[in-house]
Amino acid sequence: MKPVLPSVFLSPDAVQTQTAKLMGRQSAGRGFMRGLAAAYRDDDRSLVLVHGGGSQQAVLEIEARDTGWVRGIEHRRVQEPSTWPQGVMHYPAPFNTRMGWQRHRQGPAGLAFSGVTHTISSSGVLAQIADYVQGPFTVADALICTSQSVHKAVHQVWQAQAEWLGRRLGVEVKPEGPMTPVIPLGIPTQDFTPEEATRAQGRARWGLQPDEVAVLFVGRLSLHAKANPLPMYLAVVRAAALTGRRLRVLECGWFSNDATCQSFDEAAQLAGVQVTRMDGREAGVTRLAYASSDVFMSLSDNIQETFGLTPLEAMASGLPVIASDWDGYRETLRDGVDGFLIPTLQIGVPAAAQASSEAYEDGRLNYDHYIAHAHLQVSVDVQACAQALARLVQDDALRQRMGAAGRERAVQVYDWAVVMRQYQSLWAEQTERLAHLAADAAAAKPQRDPAFMNHLQLFDHYPSALLQGHHRLWRAAEVDENALGRMRDLAMWQFAGNRLSNVEALTQAWRALPEGMTEAPELQAWARSQGWILPLALRNATWLAKVGGVHTDAQPSPTLGAMT
Repeated sequence: MKPVLPSVFLSPDAVQTQTAKLMGRQSAGRGFMRGLAAAYRDDDRSLVLVHGGGSQQAVLEIEARDTGWVRGIEHRRVQEPSTWPQGVMHYPAPFNTRMGWQRHRQGPAGLAFSGVTHTISSSGVLAQIADYVQGPFTVADALICTSQSVHKAVHQVWQAQAEWLGRRLGVEVKPEGPMTPVIPLGIPTQDFTPEEATRAQGRARWGLQPDEVAVLFVGRLSLHAKANPLPMYLAVVRAAALTGRRLRVLECGWFSNDATCQSFDEAAQLAGVQVTRMDGREAGVTRLAYASSDVFMSLSDNIQETFGLTPLEAMASGLPVIASDWDGYRETLRDGVDGFLIPTLQIGVPAAAQASSEAYEDGRLNYDHYIAHAHLQVSVDVQACAQALARLVQDDALRQRMGAAGRERAVQVYDWAVVMRQYQSLWAEQTERLAHLAADAAAAKPQRDPAFMNHLQLFDHYPSALLQGHHRLWRAAEVDENALGRMRDLAMWQFAGNRLSNVEALTQAWRALPEGMTEAPELQAWARSQGWILPLALRNATWLAKVGGVHTDAQPSPTLGAMT
């Protein structure tokens, strides 16, 4: 039996890595597409891409081919939910409530969403996570948590939301929402296979001496959104003092602005550490940086981090890793086996963050400043980091042993070939759950978002009468055919498009009506005679009534007072 092949909802921003502001989610999205293409290379089915249409179609076709998809590709527009394929749709981000309601219009038993968490600290993402409690989602949907840390945070939000709804509604709320499997992000480990020639090339490029120990950081160079560099700088200087060895920091990434670059320079100068930087967006540079280095270090102290791809890439490159004991890092790195986890400390009194949290909620603090304040409330043990680094600097065998263990773990646990099998198991379970939903008539019933209720239903008490298919229709003697045509040609109706018939069709249909009520046909019979579906006939009849061209028995003629 063939594994489930999901459709994939994408935007170019989710997979393009040749961008000025490269993010981890883009690297993860592109990696997913490579993993998907490899897993289904011998499959003869077409991949269905769901996207915004227009220029996105050509861009995403190129991206899919570039990541290795060799079979057919079909396209669907996200703005046309009726065309979405049945089965499972994967979205490399948390799927949103609007898509949930669009799916529910067709009935929720035909399609299940598979989404992935990345950063969950922003108000927009947290609001979406909270909405899974009461939103249009089912037990067949899945929100993939990339780490146990994320899983715990998601369920904390759900518990708080359920408790609030329970108090508000006066009932106990036990939501049956999306599944939350923990599946890590993957990496293409073959891209990071250590090669001595590449190492020599990189060390020569950056002028690293044979006795010099290179300590590498890879990622966005942002003190508030990734990792404050000062603890790393201080730890490297202390390790150099402890060992008497020459140490240099390599930073492979990019700055968002000159001010951030200046702040890094000031911190490095204060610490007294030598730093060499390279642009991680340049093709091939990141791999060269890994190959050139001796130790990888990432002391994340930021709530934006949830998993961490770069420590895995370092492990796949055969480097021992020193990482902060922080969220997803502690799940990927085995302390004392693949490297060292450095203790972290965070304020344990929520009141200490109340002011900044409320300022962010109220819009007085933007997101960048909010996470900057959050990182002020976290520390990494600099002395423990220095001692861990010193051990690795002094012991070549330990570096090699930990690097080899990390490489083996990366290949066996985090290669996309391994991770994709977990995705496929999830998609198979979602497919089974859809079948159970389809068997439950109540659960499978289509449902419209109350905020977008059909206006003909919501406001059906506004008019004097409601026009329906059984009502009779006849021509108004007061309007002639030429006048009708001129009115239809007015520019004011251009917005209507094909939801209103053209001049020729309308005048032909109008001529087909009698002038009196006695022989007037029912509107539905009139529709059939013109080859129209009933909704179009109703719209056309209403327009004819709007311009005084027809009468109907839906509403009796008003009784007018005597004219004087």
